[in-house]
Amino acid sequence: MFKFFRRKKDLSAEDAVCKAFCRTLDVDSIDPHANFFELGGDSMMATVVTALLEDFGHSVPSTAVFDHPTMADLTAFITGGGSVLARAGVPLVEVHARNASGPTRLPASVLQQRLWPFERNPDPERFQLRGEGAVLLHGPFDVDLLQRSLTQLSARQEALRSAFAEYADGNLSAMVYADCTIDVERHTAASHEEAAALVARVTAQVFDLSQPPPIRCAVITLSDAEHVLAVSMHHIVSDGWSMGVFVSELAEIYSALRTKRTPELPTLPFQFADYAGAHRTWLASDGGTASIAFWRDYLAGAPSALDVTLPADKPRGSEFNFPVRRTFLLLSDTTQHNLRAMARSTQSSVPTVFLAAFLTVYKALTGISDFPVGIMHANRNLPGTQNLIGFFATLVLLRLKMPGGGISFSEALDVARSETRRIDPHAAVPIGTLIDAGVVDTLPRVFVDSVPRPGLPQIDGVAVEDFPFEHPPLFAAADIALFLFDNGHELSCMLGTNTEMFSDSAAAALADALGSALAEVRPT
Repeated sequence: MFKFFRRKKDLSAEDAVCKAFCRTLDVDSIDPHANFFELGGDSMMATVVTALLEDFGHSVPSTAVFDHPTMADLTAFITGGGSVLARAGVPLVEVHARNASGPTRLPASVLQQRLWPFERNPDPERFQLRGEGAVLLHGPFDVDLLQRSLTQLSARQEALRSAFAEYADGNLSAMVYADCTIDVERHTAASHEEAAALVARVTAQVFDLSQPPPIRCAVITLSDAEHVLAVSMHHIVSDGWSMGVFVSELAEIYSALRTKRTPELPTLPFQFADYAGAHRTWLASDGGTASIAFWRDYLAGAPSALDVTLPADKPRGSEFNFPVRRTFLLLSDTTQHNLRAMARSTQSSVPTVFLAAFLTVYKALTGISDFPVGIMHANRNLPGTQNLIGFFATLVLLRLKMPGGGISFSEALDVARSETRRIDPHAAVPIGTLIDAGVVDTLPRVFVDSVPRPGLPQIDGVAVEDFPFEHPPLFAAADIALFLFDNGHELSCMLGTNTEMFSDSAAAALADALGSALAEVRPT
């Protein structure tokens, strides 16, 4: 959905706020006194505003956008000395010393610790949590220069040179190596079909997380002027936002090396492992305790995830790690236009409009009125985190209470919008922490996510386009997982359903109902 701007340009507070608001909301101008959220902004967009402001030389937490949602108020906050260090309850990040040679042992993050039991001994026949992608490159491409670029990027982003080790006490440590080579696998192919098969094979390989790097890159050469670049990165060191950082910074380093200039990248004040320690400290602080108390009150009386009615036609089998069927929904140009227009006309975001359409379908199929839904939150409110590669994103629960009987789209939109904003200040509490605290008993079984896909890399002298390939089989814990992908120009949708509970016909019925609901969205 968003382009990742990484070249720092110091601007005045007024100019920086204006550019950040306009770029994020994709408009040419804004009334200085108009409310960011009433113009269609949401929590993810607030984080993007923070990232842009940091690139423009002004470091504020994204909570500042909630506290000061107009350009005039946010400008006054910045010029008045507002900063993350002045805000109570925001964790200060202590930068730990690293060993000059050999690995440095640092505590893993809460999220990494939670993920570890599922990933430490991956089954080669099962899906491993990772992100993968491929692009087709037209023009002269220097693979040796790519290798040098990856070396520089791993030196800058230590998540790319990290491994993991579990000790006798059961605690997980990140082993940060002083240096690490990310080898580029080199292949040749005679056709796009052969290249796609090679990409699928490379990206399906599992990672041994006891050894760095947790990333794999390959180049498939089709001709001197046509190559495919494939990347796979384990989720324990990355999230969707991180993939955007990786793409933009790798492209900038490659272009800088090619033109013999210094890469224009912002300074990183700390690394992910430093943030992980600060996050653990915050969870145990008064601020973390208050957020856990919010979740306890918010979710009191909500149905257990395993008790939520599903539009399935078979009984539950496995509770976790079951095979998932992918169903891709084709969104017409008209539907895409209407979703964006509806977001603008109702001062909502496209993900909120998408969620509201899903709610109308789910309500019609199940009659449920109290509906906990899992969503992902970027969790990059702390300045300094926006340019890091790391596993920041948290899974949080929206409790969507709906009236009895049918529900109109406008009613569903009001519910989705209000609840999304209500939980945002407390999204830094991972759901695993809530399970440990007895607030919830398991992960949500219905999951809706809007995934901002990074824009295609801009490489001097090379034309870049997406390269399709067959992704590895998907295994998950959500019985229904719905994804909206947005690259800023095109919207696409994928529905995942538990194959143990949904027959082909039941999955098709849900997909058809959702497709119809999205097609019926009309701007007001």
